[in-house]
Parts: sequence; structure tokens; C-alpha cells
Amino acid sequence: MNRLLVGGIGISLLGALLYVVGIATPAWMEAEEQQGLKKEEFGLWQICGTYRGVTICTAYPDTTMSTMSGALHATRAFAIIGSLMLIPGIALACFAAKKNINKGKLIGGALTIAGGVCGVIAAAIFAGRVNAVLQPGVAVPYGYSFHLTWAQAVFTIGGGVAMIVAGRRDQEDELPVLRD
Repeated sequence: MNRLLVGGIGISLLGALLYVVGIATPAWMEAEEQQGLKKEEFGLWQICGTYRGVTICTAYPDTTMSTMSGALHATRAFAIIGSLMLIPGIALACFAAKKNINKGKLIGGALTIAGGVCGVIAAAIFAGRVNAVLQPGVAVPYGYSFHLTWAQAVFTIGGGVAMIVAGRRDQEDELPVLRD
């Protein structure tokens, strides 16, 4: 097992952790009232409100879900699709590393890259929708969950590329040497 593959799997795992925390936590947008008495966080799955130090989170009710924009539904869909590609991609690369299967390294790397790209698409759709609703010049109070979803791309895409490069190098090492 080469170090490039191990490094690719390692940073992809870090990216997957950022990805899962980013899509699961409710801080995609934050709103705070004057004097800091009330704070609200909006996520993909729930809304949390903090008042005088007490935080209460509630899931979006079914009636609200049907009236939400298609952009939020697309954001949620890409977030889930990305995680469904990312986790198996890393698992396949780990299995391929153990069994030394080059094709598995390549496919695992490609799935990891695709999962990371889905996370970027989800965050971009969300940002586009929020910026379309707000008036020009208004600062958007994005939360840490939104930023984690962007940051994961560096790790997952970089790790996926490292997996693919490691798989290709191993394929080249297995080619027969031709002598003249």
C-alpha cells in the first residue's frame, strides 16, 4: 500500500467528516436580533432558536416542506446524493487498498470526487437562492454548516484525485517492461 493512497483516503475521511457535519447541523444561515437576546439558525432539516441561553430545535413541519422553494429541495437532494457517493467511494478505496485492486482505487477515487462535487453543488444552489431573495448589498449571515460544506470539497476532491493517481501509478508498475 503506497503513501499516496493512504494520504488520499485519510484526507477524504476528513472531508467526509466535514461534509456530514455540514449537512447535518442546523447552521446554514444565522439571524440574530439586536442586543443579542434571540438567535435563530436555519439548516437543511431543522430550525433552532436560542432565547436567553435556551436553544430549542424543531424539524420543518410537513406543511412548511410543501411550501418551501425548489432550491432548498435541490440543495437537500444534492447533499444526500453526495453523501451516498462519498461514503461508499472511500470504503471501496479502503477495500481496494487492502486487496491491491487498482480498478477499485480508481472507482473509489471517482466516487469520492463526485460526492465532493455534489456537496459544492448543494452549497452553490443554496447560496444562489439566498442571494436571489436578499436585496443587493445586504450581507448574508451564512453559518458554519454552510462553510463546512464548501470546505469539504478541498479534502474530498483532493483525496479522490490522490486515490486515482495512486491507482494509476500501481497500474503502470504492473505493466510488463519491454526491452529492445
